[in-house]
Amino acid sequence: MPARPDPWTLLTSFSTPGPRWPGALRAALALALPGAAALLLGFDNEMLLIAAGGFTVIYGEGHPYRTRWRVMAVAGGLIALASVSGAFVGSVAFSHLSAGAAHWWLALPAIFTALIATIGAFVQNALRLPAPGSFFIVMVGGGATMVARLGLNPVEVGAWSLVGALSAMVIGMAPALIHRHRPETQAVETLERTVAEFAAAPRPAVAKKHQAESALQTAWVSLSDAGVVRGGHVIDPARSELARRTVAAHRRLAGLDSRFAGTEQSEEMEDSPVYVDLERTAIPHARPTVAYRIYRSIHPYSHATMTATKVALASLLAGAIGLALQLDRPDWAVVSVLLTLQWGPSRVPGTIRGVQRLVGSVAGIGFFALLHATGVEGWSLLAVLAVCQFFAEIFVVRNYAFCVIFTTPLALLMGGAGTAPLGSVVVSRTTEVALAVTFALLMLWFWQPGAEPRHHARLVARCHKAMGSLLGALLTTNPAGALAERRDLQYELLSERRAAQTLVNDTPEAAEREWPRHVAIQQAGYALLDHCTRNDARELTLDEITELSRRVRASGD
Repeated sequence: MPARPDPWTLLTSFSTPGPRWPGALRAALALALPGAAALLLGFDNEMLLIAAGGFTVIYGEGHPYRTRWRVMAVAGGLIALASVSGAFVGSVAFSHLSAGAAHWWLALPAIFTALIATIGAFVQNALRLPAPGSFFIVMVGGGATMVARLGLNPVEVGAWSLVGALSAMVIGMAPALIHRHRPETQAVETLERTVAEFAAAPRPAVAKKHQAESALQTAWVSLSDAGVVRGGHVIDPARSELARRTVAAHRRLAGLDSRFAGTEQSEEMEDSPVYVDLERTAIPHARPTVAYRIYRSIHPYSHATMTATKVALASLLAGAIGLALQLDRPDWAVVSVLLTLQWGPSRVPGTIRGVQRLVGSVAGIGFFALLHATGVEGWSLLAVLAVCQFFAEIFVVRNYAFCVIFTTPLALLMGGAGTAPLGSVVVSRTTEVALAVTFALLMLWFWQPGAEPRHHARLVARCHKAMGSLLGALLTTNPAGALAERRDLQYELLSERRAAQTLVNDTPEAAEREWPRHVAIQQAGYALLDHCTRNDARELTLDEITELSRRVRASGD
């Protein structure tokens, strides 16, 4: 059983997933080009809304061009929808406030932002989305509740955000004209480089190992999305070399991992979890369908539901206390809660993430104060925002603490903070961040403290059910015909493995009791999958299925 994560390693970890500057340059251009056009036409305030839509390009980075356009279309549509919806909510709240209504009308933006943060946290964990998850969508939606202060109507807000999203899609897809297979090729190159760095690092290089595992997961997902591999096999012979290199890097990484015998640490080094098993070096299956992933997460003790519940409660509490203190940006507290809890971290890693978020957000507010004091506007403001967009993309998968330093000024400017008294903005936003981190950590440590063992037990049952479904399918078809059942079993095995790691972090006593069963389930499940991979094209005999069934039953004893 691995050791609990070392707090100092978690605090100082810094992901390095390959070169980020090409994507960062596209992110800056997605803001600068349409923003410059808006300035030339006299739309100064609208430039900020275009910048919000420009976040769309960040969601497409790293994806093969075969799927990138769909990812960006969905992200851009959600950003525009969040913008127009938030602006409608804000217009209602501020129309009452301007008529002399109570300050508590700002509860509408708080509830709206908490709602989309809760939905976003559930969906991103249910689907296992990569960073940045729903962060930018929630940030833009929450900031849009404040744009009534700028005198823009909701339809305009959504339209300008859509302009930014469309320009981001064009810029994000433009490199496909030069090298249409570059993303998946770069993913494999990054994997090989990180494995080499792990091999050259002094023992035990925990952070380097985790970076290599993250790169391995990214490479296999990229090759699957690019149509290179499917069902554990190469389906595009022209690019089979990429799959061969990935398998070779995987095997090398698995061999290097033996250096950690007796010193392993549980795997929670970054925000978004890594779902990979080094011991199985076969080509993995693709992810199950969106419907499958959402449906299986609709359960009180699923990781997605537990994370969304914590986000909802912490958001509403932080927002309510902020309103009671007469603070005027409840959406700010909600976004800060989401930053800390959005991936459902374990307690110690989550606490360290909260500290990092607090420091990063305060530094971002300080950066905004500098911009406010120097009086940037027009073209100088556009240049500053483009630089912020550049560094937001650089750091979004490396370290959120640094990322929010550069996204904070944009979020504050969207809410009209550029014309507000500087001292009031700094004090209010810092207070809201502190409230958000406080309530997020309270949820992390004290809400449903015994939920993780139940979560793991649920996944143990799902693994047995998935193994039973695959065995049943093999009675009537060959392994190639049971591809969906094989894919679903692999998904559940990776989920159970992750849940076992969380037990190590949060409830080590329960982890000690459950670890033998965890190992037995993993061995039985992968023995079944590997047997299917080796005999993909023929029907299994009844004796083979009986023997596989015996192993599955034994794993539950």
